[in-house]
Amino acid sequence: MTMKTAYIFRLDDIAPNMKWDMMKRVKNLFDKYNVKPIIGVIPKNEDQDLKKYPICSFDFWKEMKNLSNQGWKIAMHGYEHLYDKHCKKNDYMGYGGRSEFVGHSFETQLNKLSLGLDILKKNKLNVEVFFAPNHTFDNFTIQACKQLGFKSIIDGYGLVPYYENEILFIPQLFYKLYSLPFGIQTMQLHINYFDESDFLKLSNFIEKNHKRIISYEKACELQRNSFTDKLLRLIIKKTLQFKRTII
Repeated sequence: MTMKTAYIFRLDDIAPNMKWDMMKRVKNLFDKYNVKPIIGVIPKNEDQDLKKYPICSFDFWKEMKNLSNQGWKIAMHGYEHLYDKHCKKNDYMGYGGRSEFVGHSFETQLNKLSLGLDILKKNKLNVEVFFAPNHTFDNFTIQACKQLGFKSIIDGYGLVPYYENEILFIPQLFYKLYSLPFGIQTMQLHINYFDESDFLKLSNFIEKNHKRIISYEKACELQRNSFTDKLLRLIIKKTLQFKRTII
């Protein structure tokens, strides 16, 4: 492997109800180091657990447009963020668990994604990136994304972005600030779960590694799908899935 380590940040569960004080601190941190994350917006948040957080005092959609204008990549994070199905590891990632999509027909999934996309478009957001709540999606989800014009999904196994089923996958492997010696790594952040120690860890990580943090657009340029990449992807997939079975 000749590729150096690079990082992308993915922010989950962005909705009117959030830990907005912490979000402001994270935004200031990103601005300081010119970090442009991928930000997963829930088009129509109906998740009662997320609704327990304070609602913003400003125009949420105007703020999302402002972030987009500043170079933050807006992604669609599900539709309502409601888990109405439970899958038994028959999803694309092989995670299993609660899902908003897996277990539904292609037509139902297409309708959910279409409704969510309409909301984003109505609020002047042009979105080409998707990632599902709880990482649970299947081939129907991928087909629906393609039909609606999505270009990429922020999930998958491997060390570099890759094309599969005519859509770009940008792998997201870990839930913590974990660094491998090489490869493109997507760091997943749930700002709603952050406390002071989490923020300090993020701040220290960015201060140390900010020169290696790249944008979504740069990550897309680094896609490849050689035999070696496919083999590594399979090894990583089997290793992480085995690890989950023994935890």
